Amino acid sequence: MVTLAFVRCGDAVLLLRHPEGGRRFPGQWNGIGGHVEPGEGICAAAHRELREEAGIDVPALRLRVVLHESGLLGASYVVFVFAGEADARALRPAPGHEVAWHAFDALDALPLVHDVPELLPRVFGDGDPVFLLASYDGGDRPLGLAADGPGPTAPRAGGHPG
Repeated sequence: MVTLAFVRCGDAVLLLRHPEGGRRFPGQWNGIGGHVEPGEGICAAAHRELREEAGIDVPALRLRVVLHESGLLGASYVVFVFAGEADARALRPAPGHEVAWHAFDALDALPLVHDVPELLPRVFGDGDPVFLLASYDGGDRPLGLAADGPGPTAPRAGGHPG
């Protein structure tokens, strides 16, 4: 199990850049997250990852998406995607972590993980959490992102939230 958090402050979102030499999405920007440790709650893991990787405390996180990544690097992951709001942009990133606030209207210029543009409108939108299925080729090349279940669960198309 994995958590992923997107935190907004005004017109910007907090993102982490994966290392160039990493196995998963090298050089690409994503929300902040990581694996849930044994014995740890899912919400607690999301808060811990934000503190460890960005040095930020976000008091209230809302579950927005449950994403099943099937075939990513030959494995399957369940990702709990959260939204949060920050009052200030001060960060204390861990050594070796590149984190930064990026304006929503400038995200198109960044090398984002492929599903971030589809996730952000849903993460910062209204309504109930959604269930999605992301299929991969056994590496980190995406094959598709689809709603998982009946009803209106796909991310809304359109621009970035602001």
